[in-house]
Amino acid sequence: MKKVKVTIKLLMEVPDNWKVIKTPHGVPAFDMGDGKFLDMSFSTMITSETGEDATWTDAYDDEYIDNIMEMVTECNTKIKEISAKK
Repeated sequence: MKKVKVTIKLLMEVPDNWKVIKTPHGVPAFDMGDGKFLDMSFSTMITSETGEDATWTDAYDDEYIDNIMEMVTECNTKIKEISAKK
């Protein structure tokens, strides 16, 4: 097996009432209010072709994603507020 590093960076505009928190496990997440929380992680998409018109989907069975997740040996998510509307 070989190791690869996948870096995913998002810039988001979220409602002003959302707060960045750390879960008891130290994982950053959003407190969306009303008792709802959002953990940002990747979503695996698959396709059977790679052309410009390829259709990507997340429609796969649990065994497939379980096998992919077993390949992940480290995960590091950072969430940082960079601006707020005034």
